[in-house]
Amino acid sequence: MNKTTKLTIGILSALAVAAIALIILNNYLENRITKALEDNLKGTNAVYDKVDVNLLSRKAEIIKPFVEIKDKTLKVDAISLNDIHLWDYISNKDIVIGELKISNPVVKFYNSDRNSKDTLKSSENKKSSKFQNKVLVKRVSVEQGSFQIFENDSSEHRLFTKINSINLEQVRINSETLKESIPFNYELILLKADSLFYDLDKQHELAVGDLEIDNNKVKITEFQIIPKYSRAGHQETIKVEKDRYELAIDSILMNDLNWGVQNDSLKFENPVTRIKNADFRIYRSKLPPDDTGFKPMYSEMIRKMPILLELDSIQISNSYIKYEEQVQADRVPGMVEFSNLNISMSNLTNIGLDRNDFPKTRVKANTDFMKTSPLEIDWEFDISNREDRFQITGSLGALAASEMNRFLKAGMNVEASGEISSMYFNFYGNANQAQGEMRLDYNDFKVEVLRKDREKKNKIISALANLIVRNDTENRKVHYKEIKYTRDETRSFWNYLWNLIKNGALKSFL
Repeated sequence: MNKTTKLTIGILSALAVAAIALIILNNYLENRITKALEDNLKGTNAVYDKVDVNLLSRKAEIIKPFVEIKDKTLKVDAISLNDIHLWDYISNKDIVIGELKISNPVVKFYNSDRNSKDTLKSSENKKSSKFQNKVLVKRVSVEQGSFQIFENDSSEHRLFTKINSINLEQVRINSETLKESIPFNYELILLKADSLFYDLDKQHELAVGDLEIDNNKVKITEFQIIPKYSRAGHQETIKVEKDRYELAIDSILMNDLNWGVQNDSLKFENPVTRIKNADFRIYRSKLPPDDTGFKPMYSEMIRKMPILLELDSIQISNSYIKYEEQVQADRVPGMVEFSNLNISMSNLTNIGLDRNDFPKTRVKANTDFMKTSPLEIDWEFDISNREDRFQITGSLGALAASEMNRFLKAGMNVEASGEISSMYFNFYGNANQAQGEMRLDYNDFKVEVLRKDREKKNKIISALANLIVRNDTENRKVHYKEIKYTRDETRSFWNYLWNLIKNGALKSFL
């Protein structure tokens, strides 16, 4: 046997030994990684069709896993792990994965009272204390899927959203992150979802056309609050007065949203929030009994919210509000409307309520009242103030009585004639009492009381009403500085403001 032959045989033998060693090592590591994956899956009570690991291509795949933990289920077509860093796992048990792909996940939550927070917290702490590995996934991608929440064992969704895609980068999991409400850290998120639905209450549901999150930028389109019933059907579902809402918003934009968890409460921070083309219609029937429950001021509501907010600026543009009130069943509802509505709000926050430099919330609005009269509002309140102190000023341009009659005629069986040339008010107070001033300029103002048919005038009562009105009221400019009103705590802030304005008007006319 010559040297060349010996060398060839030696090389082939070495290659054969290396190949056999590689196959043995590959099988060993594949079995080890497969067993580790299977053990982890069994630890979460998961079932699956197959776990496939290929060391040479550094890939692993879990086919059709299904996980059920307490009141949560996760069903996935496939989970693929690509670019597995073997040396990190062999040397120090760290798990480093280049890419994790999840195909068509279906996540279901069933809300129930079977598990207390303490039980959940102790379970989480127990899990985190056992978890000694460090996990880094450089890229996570979710393709298609859905997220669903059910109430107890009901088959009806409390929440449903269709996920188009989710992409995360630099996802890290360790024993410390597992103690947090969000059990992982990440550096970048891209999310696209549509068909979001949420069951708000017995009368309303919430829907979103599209939701896009590009790291800290959020865009929501076709945001809606939809009534479940017609006006007549709505009345059959309530025992006391309750508004029926219809809300449609073209888009909501947040330019730099940061969120997290602080003291078990969700926390949202954003410098500028833009709401475009909102259309809000409110209907209330006065036929059911009054809701005599306590109505907090807006400052108290925000102060006691279960979530933490710090929204520096909220801009609402080109919007519309219509309020209708049904006083009697056989009458058309009284109506007021605000068109071309633009609102600028600053310092909406309930974080750090005890700090000395806590900012006041300010709301500035301009709109066309009843489509004809320019109205401007400047409203300021202090969310940190336990007395709920506020100040609100407003100015109204020329308003014809014919526009006022759209509310007065249906709601109060009164018809006015003439014109309010201008109105200005400035009120300040707290949750119990408010006071202030009002200026009113009007021309040829007269009142007619209608008969029950709402068309014919009751001449005798109308004459008496106009006798009560000041003889010189037909053309007047008045300024009253001592307008006071004690709030009815079973009524809203807007009822509070309306009564202050009404008291000022009565002083002007009587």
